[in-house]
Amino acid sequence: MKTVQRYVRPRDLGQALHLAKEDPGAVWLAGGTLLLAGDYADKPASVVDVGPVLGRGIERRDGSLEIGAGLTLQSLAESEAAPEILRKAALGIGSRNVRNRATVGGNIAANRSSSALIPAFLVLDARLEIAGVRGPDSRSETELASYLAAPSGLILSVGIPERPSRRLGYGRWARTANDAAVLVAAVSFAVEGSAMKDAKIAMGGITAKARRLFDLEKRFEGLQVQGLPLDELRDQVERMALPLLVPDGQGVVSASFRKVRGAALLAQAVAEALGGPVDAPDRDRSGKGGVR
Repeated sequence: MKTVQRYVRPRDLGQALHLAKEDPGAVWLAGGTLLLAGDYADKPASVVDVGPVLGRGIERRDGSLEIGAGLTLQSLAESEAAPEILRKAALGIGSRNVRNRATVGGNIAANRSSSALIPAFLVLDARLEIAGVRGPDSRSETELASYLAAPSGLILSVGIPERPSRRLGYGRWARTANDAAVLVAAVSFAVEGSAMKDAKIAMGGITAKARRLFDLEKRFEGLQVQGLPLDELRDQVERMALPLLVPDGQGVVSASFRKVRGAALLAQAVAEALGGPVDAPDRDRSGKGGVR
């Protein structure tokens, strides 16, 4: 479908959920930066515009950071309440004009492989409040990973437990400054003694959907991350990651490039989590010339 045939703007959340029940083929519309883009081929026949009825707040409450699904990415990027990893991820999405329209909930629901936000939310153990899964009056809470595996309902908010002792790092690679991300890496871990503990690693752009990489998490458990020069640590992280990164055949750049650049990006994120320089020099592990 090339154009939207039916557009409905409900007066409140309750009406939005009932309208969706009456029209099962309808799709939620928030900022519309993806769904209404001129080059987006899979436009739905019917949309329910929930942008005006979704919460747009961000606040700390009961040991958790609560983010309304309607919060724009620009507001997230500018929020002093948000952790640096989320502000950085939000700033990596498009131009300011796009960020002024795009929403947190919409970015998650789009569930794109190269989502700049989803890997960061995954390593932060984000949970979603969802409406409409078991009928228009239902509310439920689920882990972000569970929602991404089987999307259903309308995202109302994102909750992140506050864990100030954890180290957080983030890396993003795109072909140009304003281009969509091609590769994204996010890490979260504790340091016990001098070793990495309880590592959480998520990447986008490697496979069809952004996801946690459990094999890498197991591989990095107990890795000595303190007492080594950062260049040596980055080299070690790249060498450990390369065999476990298996890109699929989809993507705007080759699978071999995504494998090599993804390992370097992950090493960059680990270094950032330890307070090292963000813009580490690229390395070449491919034998095909430097990665740029």
